[in-house]
Amino acid sequence: MSVGEEEKIIKQYQPLIRALIPYEQDNRLLEGLNKFSKRLPSSVRRVVKEEVIRLTSLTDAPADNSAFAQFPVMKFKHFGVQMRLDKVGARILKDETSLYQNRYTVGVFESVMNSDVYQAQIKKDQYKKIVDAFAVETQSLNDIDFGDDIALSPNFPVSSLEFEKGRHCNVSSLAFDTMAVETKRPPNSKTGDEITFTFPDVMGLHLPDQEVKFVLDSVKFNKHSGKYESNFSLHDDVEPYVYEAIKKYIQATAYNQPLKRDLEIERAMQDLERDRILESSPWVPIFVSVTKREISPVIALLTKSNIKHSNAFSVLKKLSGQALFSHLGREVSKYGEAFVFHGSIKTKRGMVEVAMTHRQLLEIDQLSAYVYLLSKSGDLSCTHCRIEEISDEDKHKSFSIHDIDPKQFTSLSSLNRIIFCRDVTDKVSKLTLGTRCDFKPIPKSFLVTDDCWRIDYVMEEDLDRRSETRYVVDKPASIKTGLLSSVEAKVNDLSSKGLQLTISDKSQAIGEEVRVTVPDLKIKNERYRVVHFDPESGVLRLCLLDLAKSSKTGASVDAMVEDNTAFYKMRDVARLQRATHRFIWELAIRHMPSLAVLCVLNRHLLDRLKTVYQGDTCDDIYPFSQAKNITPLHGFFADRNATKPKSKMLESLFQGTCQTTTVVHCVRKSDSKLVFIKNDDFLYGSMRQQIAQKLQDQKIQLCVTDICCIRSQSHSTPLTRKRLAQLSKVDKGAYDQLLKMQEGYTHVIYLTNLSMLQNDLVSARLRPIPPADEALTESGAA
Repeated sequence: MSVGEEEKIIKQYQPLIRALIPYEQDNRLLEGLNKFSKRLPSSVRRVVKEEVIRLTSLTDAPADNSAFAQFPVMKFKHFGVQMRLDKVGARILKDETSLYQNRYTVGVFESVMNSDVYQAQIKKDQYKKIVDAFAVETQSLNDIDFGDDIALSPNFPVSSLEFEKGRHCNVSSLAFDTMAVETKRPPNSKTGDEITFTFPDVMGLHLPDQEVKFVLDSVKFNKHSGKYESNFSLHDDVEPYVYEAIKKYIQATAYNQPLKRDLEIERAMQDLERDRILESSPWVPIFVSVTKREISPVIALLTKSNIKHSNAFSVLKKLSGQALFSHLGREVSKYGEAFVFHGSIKTKRGMVEVAMTHRQLLEIDQLSAYVYLLSKSGDLSCTHCRIEEISDEDKHKSFSIHDIDPKQFTSLSSLNRIIFCRDVTDKVSKLTLGTRCDFKPIPKSFLVTDDCWRIDYVMEEDLDRRSETRYVVDKPASIKTGLLSSVEAKVNDLSSKGLQLTISDKSQAIGEEVRVTVPDLKIKNERYRVVHFDPESGVLRLCLLDLAKSSKTGASVDAMVEDNTAFYKMRDVARLQRATHRFIWELAIRHMPSLAVLCVLNRHLLDRLKTVYQGDTCDDIYPFSQAKNITPLHGFFADRNATKPKSKMLESLFQGTCQTTTVVHCVRKSDSKLVFIKNDDFLYGSMRQQIAQKLQDQKIQLCVTDICCIRSQSHSTPLTRKRLAQLSKVDKGAYDQLLKMQEGYTHVIYLTNLSMLQNDLVSARLRPIPPADEALTESGAA
């Protein structure tokens, strides 16, 4: 065998040679060869064996890497041998010596003197710096669990004749087995004194005896409150049921009362950040009731952001079909996410409106055909859907936090799923066929019908167009639509200047003006202007035509409300919608479907990435992995081949020159090697066909991550004041500070894994139209 062939074998089997070095050090080289290289030819085994023996041979050659070293170079002795190395060379020397079991061998000498090994170490160090620079602390969407450390700041005093001469002292902190009380001056009591406090009659605190014995542990001055705090612990002689009563009270009221100062600040911070993620999110939460018989949408939460970025009203309309939503609910429950295609297709009978999931298209092998036809018609839309479970504990928390009586909102108690939806049409709208395909007849299940769910929605008060006080009523009414024609209706709500009704005959033609009679409300043949009429639901919104009469009608309504204040207060639409909005908002912040990065103001670009929030089942960080509570974001944001931590992508996102982008990786299944692919190469290059072939052969896995950056529209969210209300009772200074901190939040970046859809689109040989070809097509059409 020639020298060149031996060098080629040594280079090819370098991992095997390094794996066999420890075996040779233990005089077990033959065992290692049999273990790792049973199927190798004898000639290759011989070369590998001789190379291992050579590398493990001892040497006394001095090492000097000053020819390619970085300043400064150090002189020292290693096992008595003279060395002249820089810091990187010294680290290589240390690592290689440990591999050879603390012996200075030929292999150690060659590694130290090899510039390729040196450069590999430099790149490894640079990579570590970049990874550390883009590592961001991770927070869970789940509530902070304070465990046994939880403590309330209850709003009641205690007293004792043995402490401060029987004066009432406010309780600043109450935990399971400890208590702290406030006094203006240091108490006369000493550490270890046994003091029996009398508790007031507090709702929820069921003590068998109002007197509870404590032991004084310490007295400290609280600089935040400007008072002295005396810290007590339960006496050992106290019966266990007293401890259980206090514990049960704290657990039951933890969401209704402020916590101890430090704990309340932590809780408020998490709530404020989760609120900001929801407020800026493009996802539209649809709250669903799932029973054994069916899955039905109940209500959706609309925000300024999801209306703008996902066209929320259009999304709700497209998903409202009963057949489509039923299939969508089953699919997302099974797979966790789904993609819904909607649009019109031109057929021999004319334009046909269709809606289906991408898995339904895969089952009949028509994904490429329908995407092409829908895109060709210019009416294609794609909606990304994910589902999250709602636990009874989450609903209990939401009712408690916002002081809502579940008996008055029975429909909210039935909610047990959230289907999050967002528009991703831009990811599929410019695709064309990469190869010929057959077009099959359209299945009946794909056709859009008139059988639709009515999906209610709530929004923050700033978005609600009807600001006049309205009251929910259920009264019969009749609407005169012509000289001799009328239609029966039911009043849904009323205000001083308007009504909302539901007519019985939805096919009835409604003009611009109607006359309404509601005997129970003393409204007789009153003229109203039609503001809006929805033929599908039969909902009719009316406003008084003659505003001169509004004072008379309004006075009549106000008098009726004043006579029955208690009755109408419980039916105030604004109050009901505010409670509903807060309840479903509270559920949504604990179940956001994609990874979110909160960004703040900072001089340094990378320091603007403050915190990552993600759910327990979220895998949007894939193909990377988290380490404890740290999320590495270098694979998405860091510039490629940069020697220092830089990110042109983040600069563009923060400056607003681009709002969305896509990052593509491939994972080779044979050795889990990760390969980054440029976006243009993935979309328009020949590499797309290569990826499609590799996917078909099941040799790789495609990882496509959508990155969307949304600027915060305001310093506060709809619930900012509510979140800080409890803190203001504990520490007004901390309240002001946290309120001021909200001005520092600038953007929220959402990372969403679209690999499922993109794998199928690439496998279906669909390819994007290059911008140049698209421009030529448009000019030719013009």
